[in-house]
Amino acid sequence: MADVTTGVVQTRVRCSDERFLEAVFSSKTYAEIAEKTGQKVATTMARFSRTKKALAERGVELPEMQRAKPQRHIDNIDVMVETARRLKACGVN
Repeated sequence: MADVTTGVVQTRVRCSDERFLEAVFSSKTYAEIAEKTGQKVATTMARFSRTKKALAERGVELPEMQRAKPQRHIDNIDVMVETARRLKACGVN
């Protein structure tokens, strides 16, 4: 499958159920699972949801996953203030 805009060929990463569950039980975040399985975080989250639902029907509970917290920089506020002042000076509403 090739991305039309960039021409980059994307390959599908396959991961067995056993490998996926090993990653789930040894991880705390979706990002850690994705890193261990080689899949994208969005794919990992969707698969986790499907797996959790299927296993819950059989009485097996998966551990709760956390989302990785975004890193916020204090410098962002200074940059936003400077950008707002610059745009205001240019007359952009």
